[in-house]
Formats: sequence, structure tokens, C-alpha cells
Amino acid sequence: MSNVSVKTAKFESDHQREKFDEFVDLHLPDILNQAQYDELFGYQLSSQGEYFNKDVFDALIFKYLKANDFQIQESKDQLLNTLIWRKNFNPLSAAFNETHDSKFDDIGVLTNYGNNTANTKIITWNLYGAGGNPKELFKDLEKFLRYRIGLMERSVQLLDFTNEENCFMTQVHDYKGVSFLRIDPDIKKGSKATIQIFQDYYPELLYKKFFVNIPSVLFWVFEFMKKLLPTETTKKFIILNHSTGIYKYLGDEVPSKNYGGKGKDLELQNVKEIKPPVYGAHLSQQLFTNEVD
Repeated sequence: MSNVSVKTAKFESDHQREKFDEFVDLHLPDILNQAQYDELFGYQLSSQGEYFNKDVFDALIFKYLKANDFQIQESKDQLLNTLIWRKNFNPLSAAFNETHDSKFDDIGVLTNYGNNTANTKIITWNLYGAGGNPKELFKDLEKFLRYRIGLMERSVQLLDFTNEENCFMTQVHDYKGVSFLRIDPDIKKGSKATIQIFQDYYPELLYKKFFVNIPSVLFWVFEFMKKLLPTETTKKFIILNHSTGIYKYLGDEVPSKNYGGKGKDLELQNVKEIKPPVYGAHLSQQLFTNEVD
């Protein structure tokens, strides 16, 4: 039976614990065999593997079960599909090996606020108005997705899956400078594709998602959108028509400029020195060696 650490999986009932044990003992080996791949967020899922970390493993499996209300078949399907997608898309490469278009340089910032309250430490800032014309960001969907998934993958590396107070992330979508007169089809398509990927392959990682600098007259759009998404997802949304009050939610460490905190400018807070876990680094090196050969 699986021996789950209390610091990585918080069961609310014996039923959840039993489903976890069943999933790990009876179903996970078949999932890994079908996928022919055992890497998730840079960590190894094969318990006999050289790079296996049991505390992290427990936390990751727990997230997949929790995202599916501990339903075995749904959890199996989501994890299998995730592993197949990761094998084909290679998000670790998008995060650490690839050079993305310069038009993406200013729109994504990662911050790590060590003194913040639980689960508001790791924040991904998406500054859609900072790169000039937002339409240009989404013009080539494949390039945008590789950039955006790479950013997501880098932010995941800042999480500590052995600490329940730091195993979620917060996202801020800042629309300052973005025109809402007309939603471009490329922007709509790119946004929909990104949301779908995060929903399918990154479950139980989001703590809160802020949409800031949204004109009040468009709040109804978000209210309508919330009706189309699961309640568990939409209850994490906070929509603001300004950005200077966000420090009330995220703490004084956020920048004073634009966000009302006491911290230095956002570009100076950007965390750039991020490395994948040892297993992710091992796979990246294997890929590089194979490409050279």
C-alpha cells in the first residue's frame, strides 16, 4: 500500500485515501506502460526510477485524483492524456531549451514572494498590453503556445510540491493598453487553446486568477464566461477594473508602480534563473544528445 505523507496529500476521508491507494497500486503501472513516458512537471513517476521522489509523487497523483473528485476512470484518462501530450509536445523543451520570438519578451513575468501568505508566493504576470499590438502575439498560434506553455512550465518549477502552502500558483492577467472594442479571432483562438491546455494538463495548480484593468462595462462578459466553466474554476477568478488594489490580495511585495504595493518595479522582480528538477534536466540532456547524434 502507498504510504502518503501528510505534508503532500491532505485526505478528507478514508474513501479518498482508499481511492489513492487503488489508483497507485492497481492503475498507475498500466498508465505508464500505455504512455511509454513517466515524466510529469520534470519529476519521475516510475517508483523504481533513479530520480523518483516519493513526496513529490504523492502530491502530484493526489492533484489528479482531487481534480476528478477521486473518480478512478476520469483520473486515469486525464493522467494518461497528460503524459502522452507531454511526450509529444515536450513542454520542458519549450521552457528551457528553446528561444522564443522577441515579441514575447515583455509580456510574461514570474515572481516569487517568499513572505507572502499561503499560495500567493508564486505569481505569473501576463501583461498582454506590454508587447504593443496583442494581435501579433497570437498570430502564429504554435509559436504562442510554445512560449506560453514554456512560461507555465517554468512557473511550475518554482512550486514546492512537498509543502501544501506553496504547491499552487497565482496568475495575473493585466489588460492595460488592450483595446476591447473588438475581440480579434486570433486572440480568441489562442486564448481558448491556452485555457484548454491548462485545464487538461495542469490540474489543481491554480490558487487564484486575477483579471485586472477590465472596463466595468465588460464585466458582464466575464460573468457570462463563468457560467460556461466549472464552479471550482470560476470561484478562483477575481475581476478588477483597476490594478492598484491588487496588493490587498497579493501583499505589499507586489510592485508599487501600477499595483499599489511597496515592491520594486515588476521587471526588476522577474525570476529568470530557473532550472528543471534533476529528472527533467536528465531528459533534456538526452534529447539534446539524440539531436546532436
